[in-house]
Amino acid sequence: MGRHANPDIRRAFAEFQDQDTPSKCNKVRCLHCGFVRAKNTTRQIEHLHACEAYLASPEAQAWHAQNGDDNSMSSGMAPNSVLSGQQPNPNLQINRRGPNNKRGRDGQQLAPNMNMPPPLAPSLTAHLLAICAQPFTQATQQPFLSHAGCGSLAPGPLSQWLVQDGHYARGFIRFVGQLLAKLRLPLTANSQFHPMYRTMDLLISALNNMRREMSFFEITATKYGLTMNQNPPTPITRALLDLFVSASSASASLLEGMVVLWGTEHCYRTAWQYASSFASSLSTPSTDNHIVALHQALIPNWTSPAFSKFIDASRALVDELANITTARDGKEEMTRCEEIFRQICWLEERFWPDVNGMGEGDDNARLGPNMGPMGAGMDNALNNGMANGM
Repeated sequence: MGRHANPDIRRAFAEFQDQDTPSKCNKVRCLHCGFVRAKNTTRQIEHLHACEAYLASPEAQAWHAQNGDDNSMSSGMAPNSVLSGQQPNPNLQINRRGPNNKRGRDGQQLAPNMNMPPPLAPSLTAHLLAICAQPFTQATQQPFLSHAGCGSLAPGPLSQWLVQDGHYARGFIRFVGQLLAKLRLPLTANSQFHPMYRTMDLLISALNNMRREMSFFEITATKYGLTMNQNPPTPITRALLDLFVSASSASASLLEGMVVLWGTEHCYRTAWQYASSFASSLSTPSTDNHIVALHQALIPNWTSPAFSKFIDASRALVDELANITTARDGKEEMTRCEEIFRQICWLEERFWPDVNGMGEGDDNARLGPNMGPMGAGMDNALNNGMANGM
């Protein structure tokens, strides 16, 4: 589809002036799906390549019939494969607006047409996973998880994790509520295609999922006789809850909050998939209630297709928001997203209870030599400081 070759560009978009921005720049709205962006012919063409509502319209089919439908049909391609980006435009040339038909003395084309793949939109989530590959692996491949998969985890660490995950779940509810409050929903046709409305739908789904998960925890604990104490949040859990508050505050963007939502849930899924990979080493089924609960209820819950579908939808929406909502060049906001994801990996690594080689709790695993549990270490430091006249 050439830059100026498609008259549907004018018919597919409605141009208007955005009064809410200081520059009052011209914007366009897709009349097929409601997508809004700054006026840019190249980007509008790219949007039509991916706009399902447009591709299914009579206008798109008519354009395709006039511009190479016979060739695409003879090669076995679907009628709208070029428009949808599934096949490259055979007339696309580098640094040219049209086909290069110049030929040499031997009659051969000097620059034959090249089949170029459609451009890929940048992926923020792929970038974050690439720059944090090692911290992410550490966060999702902890001994607690391998022992849970092998069936050698002691009941104490599992009980500890269940209690802390309950604090996490309640903080998650407040966090998603604050993200919903950030949304500004425009009046638009076909709202189901608008990114802000789709973000709203996903956040509502996240609330419903977490509420069901809280009930699932209660039912599972009762069914399998799991011990649930009233311990307060650990310092790491408090830090995760503080991250929720920070990422949903007025000073944080919606994108930053969505990175936290996707990042924490993606860590959970990957971690429990790692635990599940050890299930085959469980030679004989355990009769311990907490191990049965892990393999019949808890691990399947976070490795289910439904949970994966939610996380994949979250990831796609984060990438879309990163490409359409960042201010100016987006560099500052991208830097903050990188810092947030590094923090998520650091906290998630430490959220799993420490266990020793036998799968039993180990309070000293991450502390230095001659250090007791966190409370004792702090008490000793305080007493030493008072003795020295602090």
